[in-house]
Amino acid sequence: MLAWCSLITAVVLVIVNPFVRAEEHAYISSLPLALAGVGYTSLQFRLKPSPRLMMKRLLLAGAFLLWAIVQLLPPGKLNVFLGDAVIAAYVLDLFWMMQDQRSGETD
Repeated sequence: MLAWCSLITAVVLVIVNPFVRAEEHAYISSLPLALAGVGYTSLQFRLKPSPRLMMKRLLLAGAFLLWAIVQLLPPGKLNVFLGDAVIAAYVLDLFWMMQDQRSGETD
């Protein structure tokens, strides 16, 4: 359910973007990110993957949640640092996916 909400809010974000004031945009853009992170986290606790896979998946979910927070922060050093942490988490997740694909794993 949260996945659908995240998808719908992302589509709405793209459609209403030209009509939203800059002050409100951060709240609207953070919503699909937060929903995706919470939804993916919830799914992992339902699926109960191996501890290694759970850690990898929760890192990805956490990156989405942190990205949602970054959207709400005012410009500054903390915002830049957390934005860089989100990028690092996505790069690490992609690295793990590439390693898993090379070794023949699906996740």
